[in-house]
Parts: sequence; C-alpha cells; structure tokens
Amino acid sequence: MPFDNLRETLLKGGIAPRHVRRYIAELCEHQEDLAAQQREAGHDEEDALIRARARLGSDEELAVAMLEQKQLRSWTARAPWAVFLLLPPFAAIAIGMVFVGTLVLIGKYYDFLEKDAPPPQWFQILAIDVVAAANLVIMPLAAALFVAMAARQRLKLVWPLVATLLLLTLFIHSDVNFLPRKTGQLTIGAAPIFMASAWKMMAEHWPTVSAQYLLTFTPLFWLAHRRRARS
Repeated sequence: MPFDNLRETLLKGGIAPRHVRRYIAELCEHQEDLAAQQREAGHDEEDALIRARARLGSDEELAVAMLEQKQLRSWTARAPWAVFLLLPPFAAIAIGMVFVGTLVLIGKYYDFLEKDAPPPQWFQILAIDVVAAANLVIMPLAAALFVAMAARQRLKLVWPLVATLLLLTLFIHSDVNFLPRKTGQLTIGAAPIFMASAWKMMAEHWPTVSAQYLLTFTPLFWLAHRRRARS
C-alpha cells in the first residue's frame, strides 16, 4: 500500500488513526494529481508516479508536518497510563451490564423479581445460559478492546498487558442463584484476586475460570505473535 512507512511513523508518533487515514488519503489524491500532470507532460506511467512521489517530498518531511501538530495526537498516545489503568474496570463492568441488565429487564417485565417465589423454569435456564456466556465474554472482550487500541496506535506491548492483568486481578465473574422462597437472585462477583472470596469462587468454578483466563490472554498473545512475525 502507498505510504506504508509514513503511516507507521505517524501511528508510532502518537497521531490519532483517524487523522492518519485522512492525511494518507489526501496524499494519495495529491500524488495522483501530480502524476496526471506528469503524464500530460509526456512521461510514461511508472516515470510519472516516481516524479509525482518525489515532488511530494520524503516520508520524513511528510511526517514532520503532522508530528509537529500536537493536537492531532490521540489520548491513547498522550496518556496511555490513564487509558490502560483507569478504563479497564469500567469497560468490563459496562460489558457485563449488557448481559446482567438484559436479565433484569426481562425479570422486571414479567414481574419475576417482585414475587416471593422462584421464576419459571425457562427464565432460570435463560439466566444460567446468559451468565455462563457472560463469564466467557466479559473479560476477553474487554481485554480485546485494549489490545485493539494498542495495536492501532502501535503502542508498546506493556500497556495492553497492564490492562489485561488488571482485568484478571479484579476477577470479574458472574453467578446466578435461585433461592427457595425468594426471587431469582442474580449476583456478580468482582472480588480482587487477593481476597479469600475470589479464591473460593475460583475453586468452585475452576473450569470456567480457566477458560476465562485463557480467552482473556488470547488477544495479547495474538498481538505479541503478530509483532514478532513483523520484526
């Protein structure tokens, strides 16, 4: 692709991907206009492209024009500590609320949560399946979001690693219980890994927890392998 080296330089320099895409698109259009002028002057296609590219300037010159504009830098590049340290808990909770909130809305709609009796069998099965899916999606998806941000901005691998470890330290795990003479009680465990309650939950649900950890690390493994293959 045209301007690949320039694209990498800008992304590594912290320029937001949207600005990089727009800049590269503008350069491609400008290069095509210059090439058309060269073709009209009698140069063949290959020579016209070479001359047009030379007239645009070197990658270093084109990069400086963008890198000097600090306002074009993304927040991920400006303050990676804030993005990868402060946002992971909120991202995991937000994703979890999609699953849990769906069950709560269904329960309220059918008035299951207000009755002093277990909900019907179909709702119990639905709740168990949704919570099981959430356990295998919440942390892996949250980790994948931060890996994607690091990949897009060409950040060091340490930042998505920090976000992933933070998610696993929080140990966001869901469970659903239907207690006798009470409503279906949906509980979310979010105990830090160093608390006894977290270890107890891990022991009780070790197959799911093992899958959670493996899936949560998978995006990080993918990014590390991709960068190793490119180097």
